[in-house]
Amino acid sequence: MVGVVGRGAGPRKLARVTPEAEPAPDQRPDAFLTAVSVLDSLIRAGMRHAVIAPGSRSAPLAYALAAAADAGALQVHVRIDERTAGFTALGLAKATGAPAAVVTTSGTAVGELLPAVMEAHHAEVPLAVLSADRPPRLRGTGANQTTDQPGIFGTHVRVGVDLTDYPEQTPGPQTAGFTDALAALTGRDPEDWAQPSLRPRGPVQINCAFDEPLHPNRRMRQILRAWADGVTGLEPEPAPTLPDPTLEAVVADAARPPAARSTNPVTAGRRPEPQDRPELQNQPGPQGRPAADEGATAGNRASGETPERPADMLRRSVVIAGDGAGPLARDFAEAQGLPLLAEPSSNARSGTHAIGAYRVLLGEESLGGRIERVVLFGRPTLSRPVTRLLADPQTDAVIYLPRPVAWADPRRRPEMPVRTLAEAAAFAGTGEPGWLRAWRDADAALAARIEGLAAAGQLPTGPAVAAAVTRACEQDGSALVLGSSNLVRDADLAPAPDRALTGVWANRGLAGIDGTAATATGIGLGLGVPVRLLVGDLTFLHDLGSLNLGPREARPRLQIVVFNDDGGGIFTTLEHGQVAEDQGWADAVERFFSTPHGADLEHLVRGFGHRYVRADDVAALRAALREPEEGIEVIEVRGSRADLRPFHDALAHPA
Repeated sequence: MVGVVGRGAGPRKLARVTPEAEPAPDQRPDAFLTAVSVLDSLIRAGMRHAVIAPGSRSAPLAYALAAAADAGALQVHVRIDERTAGFTALGLAKATGAPAAVVTTSGTAVGELLPAVMEAHHAEVPLAVLSADRPPRLRGTGANQTTDQPGIFGTHVRVGVDLTDYPEQTPGPQTAGFTDALAALTGRDPEDWAQPSLRPRGPVQINCAFDEPLHPNRRMRQILRAWADGVTGLEPEPAPTLPDPTLEAVVADAARPPAARSTNPVTAGRRPEPQDRPELQNQPGPQGRPAADEGATAGNRASGETPERPADMLRRSVVIAGDGAGPLARDFAEAQGLPLLAEPSSNARSGTHAIGAYRVLLGEESLGGRIERVVLFGRPTLSRPVTRLLADPQTDAVIYLPRPVAWADPRRRPEMPVRTLAEAAAFAGTGEPGWLRAWRDADAALAARIEGLAAAGQLPTGPAVAAAVTRACEQDGSALVLGSSNLVRDADLAPAPDRALTGVWANRGLAGIDGTAATATGIGLGLGVPVRLLVGDLTFLHDLGSLNLGPREARPRLQIVVFNDDGGGIFTTLEHGQVAEDQGWADAVERFFSTPHGADLEHLVRGFGHRYVRADDVAALRAALREPEEGIEVIEVRGSRADLRPFHDALAHPA
């Protein structure tokens, strides 16, 4: 029975809720004082870029940002929709390594930021969400554009703080929460600002409850300009970092006789267990950069001699560099004389040890089948063969984790975590004679086969387009941004460049196609150098609104290469492509997965006022890939999804 609360109970009376009394205007927290206090701290913490979407409730932040921009304290970018604003700020933070803010009004505007916040969480990007809100007395009353904003991003932010009465007259929970937010953005220990935090950096939400008035009077306008002048030209103190031993020291230690080497519990010929995990070891010293020389160590590279290596240290190991690994992974592989299997966005994929089409070679019994040990840097995101290798109980693997990361619980990954390069080097050993050479020779032969398959087709292939774009970036120094799905995997098949590119980025935190063009725009504005973006047609269309830049907004030097095969080609290469071979399911796969669109990209691009070029073959693409000019240019290259599955089958199973 509905409504029965107990035997003999009479009718229940609802308690009347008395609305919170509205304070007098002179008793309300000053919205502009809150805005200035928040922005002042962020600028002093190193923030030099902010992206704002229009709105009324966020007006105190907007006027303060305008004053700071006029004074030259930071650069402000305006975007009309919040999702674009969020990913633009994400790109700015990625490019600069410093906090970048995105500012929104209240309501659905805040919810639009969730995809960018999720990506920032998994990729450890210092994104500061400054969400304007109604005062607490209006929450839960049905007031316009009012929802439950505190905590809206859940576990995807490192810190969430609700500033309802800030700055506090006496430091309290809001002050402590804001301090925690600054620490999460800068990598500092909130208890000791001079020490590095052991927590990953990442996004924070600073929810600012603003009461009327939301527009500045004459005196407040004067105060804003005086404040902005006071924070102009500040040089933030670099955040402290956890040190690590030099590569030279690591290599020298590995070359010593066994009795003189550093003791290491992970050198046994088995997959390490969690109980083997060593304690944190900090050995200070600057990172060295040894040259690529198979068979040489740091101690004798200058003479060009090849040292004697202890027989027990010669192993068939490989170094895997996932997203965000950095040049350290390349240096480590070169120092140990090992093949380097590096994803494009690892920023380790260059030099003589980098193997271009490694994911195909992992299926070769003579190469992938003989791997004994793996040292992992960064996060592997692209390749199923890599995932299978790391999960193989017959292969021992460690992951270099000098600090905690947001994307993995070490207890749930198959690799044993190691804290220092010395541990990783002792585990990996050095490459046995001919091991690196075998990988390099096989990679060269495979590159020739990929080029031959591409030349045999009537339309350009993704790998050929990716190779041309990568080569252009290597030649003119442009940075490279890669969209998710097929194109980043096509770049993963391209030959590794001889020298490191200016930088390679991709949203691999969640590997979504959201906001890719906006991210590239932010990276271009943050770096101040030419940028190329390589995307598929669906990724491009998904973020089409990012091409809408107002006439007063700064424009990056951005060249977007769109490989248009009229749909989601990646599904063709997955199991769905096999399902589509059943005629009864071909239409379902085409409609629900491949999603052809038939969009006229030229008219869309020109409608936004940007330059458009059509490249009908790879030769025309190479000619169009001149150094990016001011503004945005889109190069469309048309391909065919029908060629995808035969192409990849030919790679995996050569005749």
